[in-house]
Amino acid sequence: MIKLGVPAVGVASEQFIKLARTVLRSQKVPEEVAIEVKGNPEFVSDEELARIAEAIAAEAVSRFRGLEAKPAS
Repeated sequence: MIKLGVPAVGVASEQFIKLARTVLRSQKVPEEVAIEVKGNPEFVSDEELARIAEAIAAEAVSRFRGLEAKPAS
């Protein structure tokens, strides 16, 4: 999506973040779009998962704003 000009982030649990970053590098996409979720979301309560999702959304918006400020390469 990023290559098409559509803002996007990749969200991965800590078990898969290295794989996500490797895929991003291979596609020449900035690694800054990768957001890591600590722990295993499969084993948290619905309330905690909602809190995690809100934090990820806030981080994604922050990163979009940061990427917008950088010149396209």
